[in-house]
Amino acid sequence: MKTIKKYGKTIGLFTIIILLLSFIFSLFNLGGLMSFNTTSILFIILMIILFLIIGYQFGKNADKKGYIEGLKIGFSLILVLIFINLIFYNSNFSLERIIYYIVLILSSIMGSMLGINRKEK
Repeated sequence: MKTIKKYGKTIGLFTIIILLLSFIFSLFNLGGLMSFNTTSILFIILMIILFLIIGYQFGKNADKKGYIEGLKIGFSLILVLIFINLIFYNSNFSLERIIYYIVLILSSIMGSMLGINRKEK
């Protein structure tokens, strides 16, 4: 039950952060402060950093095999992203999107591996 609550909090916070970032970048794009390409690249970089941080936190709390924790949380968050994309953007899968999801999962795995190595003993 504790694990489900931890995943639920993380997924809920992740969803709120994604929606806020999307709204902010949409305002920047709409206001003409940044071009679409700049906001897209910045959003991708922030997503990679966000996955790295979340993976780090889960790895820090893991007992062993941090990469498994990173894979689990990364896959869970990717499912949320796919759900958001299907509802709001009605976008189809493409090779670019699959590579993007793989990079995000790898970022989460790397973060959890760093987290378990930095864990206080």
